[in-house]
Amino acid sequence: MNKLGKVAQIIEESLLVDPCLEEALDQGYANVSEAARRIRSIYGGGVSATAISSALKRRPKKSGREVLSSVAGSTITVRTGIGKISLEAGPSDMEVLERYGQKLIGFSKGLETVTFLVDEKDLDTIATKFSGRLLEKKAGLATIVVRGPTAILNQQGFLSFFLGILSKKGINVDDVASSYVDVMIILSESDASTAFGFFNAAIETARRVVNQQSAGPRNGIPNPGF
Repeated sequence: MNKLGKVAQIIEESLLVDPCLEEALDQGYANVSEAARRIRSIYGGGVSATAISSALKRRPKKSGREVLSSVAGSTITVRTGIGKISLEAGPSDMEVLERYGQKLIGFSKGLETVTFLVDEKDLDTIATKFSGRLLEKKAGLATIVVRGPTAILNQQGFLSFFLGILSKKGINVDDVASSYVDVMIILSESDASTAFGFFNAAIETARRVVNQQSAGPRNGIPNPGF
């Protein structure tokens, strides 16, 4: 591998494990020289900080405008009092799930396991109806449903935008499921109000920025980039 290829690989690998740095570079508020020194100190033995800095300046930036537009067009709802059951489904357990279909709030199926969400008050009753091995039964959960525009069906970065907020704020996610344009984020009930507030603030801010962009430059001041 030549020197340029090695530098590009170092940058790619470093940004892969440090998405906050990638976001800062893409939005133009990172100190490139300091970012280069940081990357070199961790990943870039044998490559100078100057070479990394030069490559960072040439690196194409991701605009993020499409994702921001989808965030601006989203709505959120929260539901508390959720229970979760995960199990290795037995031969007749899918029939049980069909029988209790109206009580299911969410459902996902893996290769050998199924996980479903129910109202907390029905958790213990429904859990006893299955023949498969119970892997987890958890109460005290909430779900935040983010409903995006249809653009998210062919768009990268929408889910990671919201999960990134929770990660940066130190809020754990218990599970994630999706159906069409609805993204269901399951988390502890004690974190639901805080997470909802962060999401709501992010959506409102995205709407202001998108509206400002749509209005075009005013008083000679260009719209902010992303």
